[in-house]
Amino acid sequence: MRDILYSSLKRQSKGTELLTFMLEEEYSLLRGGQPDAVAGLEISIQELVRQLVREREFLQKILAQAGYPSLAEYLATQSEDEQECFITLRDYLVDQEQASARQSTVNADLAMALWEQSGQLLSTFSSRIAPKERNTYTAKGTWHDRSTTASLVSGRL
Repeated sequence: MRDILYSSLKRQSKGTELLTFMLEEEYSLLRGGQPDAVAGLEISIQELVRQLVREREFLQKILAQAGYPSLAEYLATQSEDEQECFITLRDYLVDQEQASARQSTVNADLAMALWEQSGQLLSTFSSRIAPKERNTYTAKGTWHDRSTTASLVSGRL
């Protein structure tokens, strides 16, 4: 059981380390203006997060089957050397999770800022392209005199 738990923690720590790296890569792609590459990387990030969740659930299941509600309860039954080994790995895992969370927040803020900037830029372009006068030529090249009041039906009675 010790090897199973240690291997699970090791996989989780390597996975969160990879997640941090991928989030940093996503940040550089966001800064570089490569939306297609960001979209592809985002799919990989989501799959990695799913795998990390499954690994965490597996660890909890193994502990529950052995009658331990948490890893701390299991470690309390182990020698100090074993505890130190697990605690070091667990602390590294927590540090990597926090680094991933921080980078994810930075990426989300940057993506939201880019989205707002794009919306404002589109709005500016639209306002510059739209004709100032209401009376303009149509796509067919004829003069179109728009009424100033809203109406559902127009024509003669």
